[in-house]
Amino acid sequence: DQTTYQRADIISISGDTNSYTKSVELSIENTNGVKIWKETINPKNDGQFSTLIIAGGGGWENNGVYTLKAVQGDLANEIEFKITA
Repeated sequence: DQTTYQRADIISISGDTNSYTKSVELSIENTNGVKIWKETINPKNDGQFSTLIIAGGGGWENNGVYTLKAVQGDLANEIEFKITA
């Protein structure tokens, strides 16, 4: 929901899909390209999905650009956001 976060911030992730019958795999990669978080979500009947995570723990130590990826079947999308001190 934002483009910049600090460690310990709550990150809200939400989206929608045309195929509510297939789960969406969400993941975050840190500045080194290492996957530090993942979750599989089943969209609601209207295709909406959402989750909350805390920017912290192992892998979140470095400031810089992190990548959020969403994959559903053959479809994929990604966005970047920054973590600052």
